[in-house]
Amino acid sequence: MKKRVVLFILCIAFVWAVCGVAYAAETKKLTFALLPKTLTNPYFVAMQEFAQKACDKYGIQLECVAPPDETRIEEQIAMFETMLEKKVDAILVVPCGSTEIVASVEQANAVGIPVFCLDTNASGGEIVSFIGTNNFEGGKLAGEWVGNTKGSAKVSIITGTPGNKTHEDRVNGFLEGIKGFANVSVVGEVLPAYSDRSQGMSQAENILTAYPDVTVIYCTNDEMAMGAGEAVKARGLSDKITVIGFDGAPSSAQGILDGVMHASVAQAPGRMAQLGVEAAYEFIVNGKVPEPVVDTGCTMVTIDNASEYLSWH
Repeated sequence: MKKRVVLFILCIAFVWAVCGVAYAAETKKLTFALLPKTLTNPYFVAMQEFAQKACDKYGIQLECVAPPDETRIEEQIAMFETMLEKKVDAILVVPCGSTEIVASVEQANAVGIPVFCLDTNASGGEIVSFIGTNNFEGGKLAGEWVGNTKGSAKVSIITGTPGNKTHEDRVNGFLEGIKGFANVSVVGEVLPAYSDRSQGMSQAENILTAYPDVTVIYCTNDEMAMGAGEAVKARGLSDKITVIGFDGAPSSAQGILDGVMHASVAQAPGRMAQLGVEAAYEFIVNGKVPEPVVDTGCTMVTIDNASEYLSWH
């Protein structure tokens, strides 16, 4: 399988290197498609903004479309297919469904349109490069932080859309991170809140009712964490229950400073988008094959460094 992927990438790199000469000769304007999970989440808005800046630098036209929320998998697939019909020069996608997007990726492979995944990888098809956070390691970082800072804890977990690999990795990584701490345990089931703040609040209220001895609520994105933090604060429990998010959004950094939540695993969506545009440009114009996986890293944001994360990275 690995050999086939390498051969595919080398072949398409050769084709695009040749095409690059033609592009230069004809001064053809490249068009890239950016397909985030949604544009109602500021995380993906930041991705769009950084992608646009990178495209402006290279004189690339950017077409960015997204579903109204992360659960609209079929809508994103339809948008992907529209970009294929438009014969864009590259597609940068953040799959709403890692498995469901595979057929669309394979269609792009068949017509020679290179596909780059940002933030969330597809589970099949030929992807030129995945550029994003190692979500498992980010979750592990959060779990280890809980073990190291709390000593003992009873943890409840709120996640996004069931079956989404990004959120699954963040949960599994967290569980791996707390393994070495005998006094840290998980209570109850992992509860879905679909990356939505109001649903995060609702699930946190359910947790507080069912498990009054819970001391940590770990959420696999910041929107849910902000909702959970508001539920905790409304009950006057912010000094007793630690709320952790994932993304490192400026709003969550402010939330940490305001005492609504306590920590977040920060990603760099802007850097993902910037590197994605640069990689696609170099691949198409200069035939430069990027690394198959580019880890943009993550950092634990707490009260000590929250002021440094009041803007996206």
